[in-house]
Amino acid sequence: MAAQPFEPSALRGHRLFQSSDLDDARERISRVMQPHLLLPRGHAREVRSHMDFARIGGIGIGTIAFGAPMRVDVDRLDDYYLLMFCLRGHSLAQPGDSVLDADAHHGIVGEPGRPFVADLSSDCEQFVLRIDREVMQAHAGSEALQLQPALDLGATALRPWLNALSILTRSPAALELVQHNAVIATDIERLLIHLLLAGQPWQASSARGPNTIAPGCVRRAEAFMEAQVERPLRLADIAAAAGVPARTLHDAFQRFRGMSPMQRLHEFRLQRAHALLREGDESTRVADVALDCGFAHFGRFAQVYKRQFGESPSQTLERRR
Repeated sequence: MAAQPFEPSALRGHRLFQSSDLDDARERISRVMQPHLLLPRGHAREVRSHMDFARIGGIGIGTIAFGAPMRVDVDRLDDYYLLMFCLRGHSLAQPGDSVLDADAHHGIVGEPGRPFVADLSSDCEQFVLRIDREVMQAHAGSEALQLQPALDLGATALRPWLNALSILTRSPAALELVQHNAVIATDIERLLIHLLLAGQPWQASSARGPNTIAPGCVRRAEAFMEAQVERPLRLADIAAAAGVPARTLHDAFQRFRGMSPMQRLHEFRLQRAHALLREGDESTRVADVALDCGFAHFGRFAQVYKRQFGESPSQTLERRR
């Protein structure tokens, strides 16, 4: 159990909305989470709902309260993991097939593609953490990651994660900094995920390593690189095309390909050059092929090409002729 109550005071300065209209609350929450049902329980009809929310890289952090007994019903979670516990009040939650109590000392973990239902007490204020699946995969090094659904906030192993989360959400200056500095945001994203995985039991159905099926961000980056192989691409260009921060993409490539994104781009360029030389004709010039594949320095191209394919570019072209 934490030494003091978890109070994300810095999040109070990031009020997303405050409303007494349930339809309005549902629509506003859906913008940062996903479409869902909100069903008042018992005779409750009046709500005094609010949500505080901040985005840090691939992680969304927020609080939600309705001021009335409420059922939250999500058909199935989109491409994100949902972690929830109660700052106040309590909840009976069903992430997937499990039925679990959530309060200030116990939380739940919902997985992508699984249903999520929670019955909230009238005084319940939820603390929610949304972690994009691709970001989790990139840092965990696994395509399929299953976390234990019960979150024991009093567990010693989870204390570093909870402390880091508390420091971040209690400090307005820290929260402001990570929202406006992409490098620091990526570092905090990585820290929170690694601390969570160090403290919460989990399992992966695919092993780590360069032959593992890679997450979408890696596949999108590779498709972009292969299509733009002749351009002088930077890591920032590739990360933007993949839709993730550069540091996250770099980590994902190291885990799933055993190399950096720029090394993978280098491979694509060599493969393209090799194919063009093998298919060349009398008009094909090695220097032109090198330039067309993004190699501005011909001598260096010839060296790396021979190291990769065991023959010089001109020998490949000559054999084709």
